[in-house]
Amino acid sequence: MDHSGRLNKVRSALERVDVDAALITNLTNVRYLTGFSGTNGQVLVKSDRSVFFTDPRYEARASDLVQGADIVIYSNKLTDVLPEHLNGTSHLGVEASTLTLAEHAELDEALQGVKLASTKGVVEDIRRIKEPAEIELMRRAIEIGDAAFDWVLDRLTPGATEREIALDLEIHMRREGADEIGFDPIVGSGPLSAHIHHTPSDRAFEKGDLVLLDFGAAVGGYRSDLTRTVVLGPATDEQRSIFDIVLEAQARGIAAIRGGAAGRDVDAAARDYITEAGHGDDFGHGLGHGVGLDIHEAPRLSRISEHVLAGGEVVTVEPGVYVRGSGGVRIEDCVLVTEDGAEVLGRAPKERLIEL
Repeated sequence: MDHSGRLNKVRSALERVDVDAALITNLTNVRYLTGFSGTNGQVLVKSDRSVFFTDPRYEARASDLVQGADIVIYSNKLTDVLPEHLNGTSHLGVEASTLTLAEHAELDEALQGVKLASTKGVVEDIRRIKEPAEIELMRRAIEIGDAAFDWVLDRLTPGATEREIALDLEIHMRREGADEIGFDPIVGSGPLSAHIHHTPSDRAFEKGDLVLLDFGAAVGGYRSDLTRTVVLGPATDEQRSIFDIVLEAQARGIAAIRGGAAGRDVDAAARDYITEAGHGDDFGHGLGHGVGLDIHEAPRLSRISEHVLAGGEVVTVEPGVYVRGSGGVRIEDCVLVTEDGAEVLGRAPKERLIEL
């Protein structure tokens, strides 16, 4: 990973956000900029150097992992050592989405003569375009997720519970090379498959249920996100119809993706089709989101998105139709944005509603 290059991009952004230096406290952003992963780390990015701060618990880990920045260990708190590294700094940018009010007040009190300026999205905007090494890690995470879907199909039988299947998926993906799960799996069955963000319960599957599976793996910190919906036993005409609507909507959304496309236009390409099919009120979320070190990151594909896509971004495309009391269908893949189109990164089957 090009950590020095990433730090240089933040330096180039300092003038744009009208600060002399930036204090990065979001741990995902810290990892992106330096390679460090842990529960305590901060990065000060100045025009001439970068400094990584942590406590003694992580001294050895920081020495092994941190790239592109000097390392400073503090025994008590960051404000004990930060002021001495702010020579010539009058405006310090802090991450508005991460810093608490209490932390902001503590910094303000400790940094006499330095004005704190809230910044937003400085590192996140850089993270949107994935480097080749990042994409390769995501491909591996996606492969693990695809294989897990194929593996779990034999376990989707009447009597199995949502919670059991969620645990099975987690254990299997870890055994197959995932560092961790990409996020807590969603397993929704029967009427609970219509819950967009369902927490797996002890509900036992029944014959005729739709079963919605939304899960992913993480490799080297980079995540995958896959959703497939199957039915236990022969599908009804209504189940097949909804599945076909969602599948076509996803195809239309993917076809609208390319560098320069507006996120809201991509969303509309899928949403308009679902609306025309009579299920506009049953699609209650955005079409997709960026994925990388975070499972949800920029850019967004939604009705209110202000993002414009660029080549090298990875987004999900996940339309759904959720009929309360009956069940829901969602189909989701990770998609690489190219200058003139899109590449679907996964290979899990979706051509028809799988009847188990």
